[in-house]
Parts: sequence; C-alpha cells; structure tokens
Amino acid sequence: MERQKLYKHLSNPKTAIHLTTDTWTSSCQKINYMVVTAHFITEDFVMHKRVVNFREVDTHKAEDMARELLICINEWGMKNVMTMTVDNAKTNDAAINIIVKELPGIYENGKHFHIRCMAHIINLVVKMGLKHEVYHVKNLQDAVKYIRASPQRIKTFKQAMKDAAVESQRFLCGETPTRWNSTFELLRSAYDVKDAFLEYSHQDPMFHKTVGRVPSHSDFEMIKKMMEFLEKFKKKTEKVSCSTKPIFHTYTREILDIEQHLRKHETNPNFMFMVPDMKDKYDKYWGDYDTISDYVFFATLLDPQCKSKFMKVVFTQML
Repeated sequence: MERQKLYKHLSNPKTAIHLTTDTWTSSCQKINYMVVTAHFITEDFVMHKRVVNFREVDTHKAEDMARELLICINEWGMKNVMTMTVDNAKTNDAAINIIVKELPGIYENGKHFHIRCMAHIINLVVKMGLKHEVYHVKNLQDAVKYIRASPQRIKTFKQAMKDAAVESQRFLCGETPTRWNSTFELLRSAYDVKDAFLEYSHQDPMFHKTVGRVPSHSDFEMIKKMMEFLEKFKKKTEKVSCSTKPIFHTYTREILDIEQHLRKHETNPNFMFMVPDMKDKYDKYWGDYDTISDYVFFATLLDPQCKSKFMKVVFTQML
C-alpha cells in the first residue's frame, strides 16, 4: 500500500523529482551495490526523500549504471526527473550522458540535469591538501594507529588518561580512507587527550620504539593550527550533507566562502605548501561559472537574502 501511494506521487507529471545515487563495493562480500534516493516536495511544501532502489549491479561501468538507473525511473513511472546528483567520477559523468539521451521530456535537453555533489568536491579539495605529509600530523597518526591496534593498548591508554587527569570524555578516533573528516576527528580527539600520550609512553616501553617519538607540545601546537584550518571544511561538509531542509540556495555562498578561506591561507607559512593544490582542485569544479549548473544560480536568485544583487558579487568574483 505504501509503495502504491509513493508510486502515485512519483508518477505524477507535476511532481519534480531530484535523484541522488551512489555505487560501492562491499568490502566483505566483494559485491557491487547501487542505491537511488528520490527527493521531492509535496503540495504542502514539505521535503521528502525516499530510497527507491537498492540493488546489486554487475559492474561500476557507465553503461551498467545508466541501465539500472533508467530501469528504476521506469519502474516508478517518473515523468519529471529534473536533476541527478552524483559523485565526481568519470563513469558517473558518462552514465549521466547516456541517461540524458534516453530520458524523455527532460528539461532543456538535460543541460542542467547533472549536479555535482558538493560534499564530495569538498572531500576532494581537502584530500588534495592532506596528500602533503605534515611531519607533526604524521607522527600523531602513527601514534593513534599504534594505540588502537590492540585492545590491551586501548585499555592501557584509558588508564593513562585517568593517571594524567584528562577530563575529556573523548577517545582516539580512527581514520577512514574515503572520508577526510575522519582525519579531522582523529586530530581533534587526540588533541583533547594530548596529556595522556606522555603518560602512556611510560607504561608501554614499545610505544617509543615502534612509533619513533612521543607526540610533543610542538606537535600539538601544529595540530591545533591544522584543526582551525580544516574546521571550515568540516562545517561546510556537515551543512551541505543535510537532507531535512533545503540548502541548495546557499550553494554559491558556500563555494565563495571556501575560496576566500583558501585565499586567506595561501600565504600562511604553515599551509602555503598545501593550498595551491587545493585551489587547483577547487578551480576544476568551481573556478569557472560555466562548469556549474545554472540551477545553482536560479536557486540563488530565488533566495530573498540574495537575489540579483548577490549574483553580481558572485559573477564578479568568478570572472
């Protein structure tokens, strides 16, 4: 019954539907999966999102992905798919091109159909900077990795936190290779319990021999500066990942704020080795207004806080 109600709504030509999709490979099963989520607004102006497809796919090739997406669209009888948001992979670009050719009644022949995932672009920008190895950060990462490698070491470190009178309730976070913000969480959690590292080194004689050196005061001074630099990107990621309220009208403001943040730090001795590569990655997706979907600008024009006056600022800065 719920599926029939949803089908009736999604198949209504008056319902503008925006799709987001992602594919990944299960690390334990070694199976490719695809998920498709439909986002739409009802007549009473309430935002909704529904997972309309979750299935196994043969490969990550563009043809296979496009076929599964078109099957999903047809199964739900969608007549008015306005946009599709995907990560910035070449296979996704190719899949979108196939869908645009096959999808009937698409607005302006799909000129604005492809929306690039803002959170993913931020991820790419930051990872481009983090690929440069920072001595102090690398030392702390090695220390955290060593401590989290066994239950006994974790237990010993918790005791070291008590002995060092650490008041923080946090514990050391691990890193996820595909998510840059896990690096930020590692730095923040380690900084909050920084006094416990020296105490731990007294209780574990292998710590110094394996890691090389105990994270020191100078390390944490640099860690604090790095956290302050990365916090802007973390807040942006959290904001644009929200799915309970509209945020598309803030798109231009957010990307210009990121550019200003990069420009501010490009002469900072602590970050000038990172920022140029981050700026290059930023420019690849947001440096030229021609590479941004016009829907982004339409949404800004419709925002009462922005309208055309703000758009003049946007285009002036981009040009």
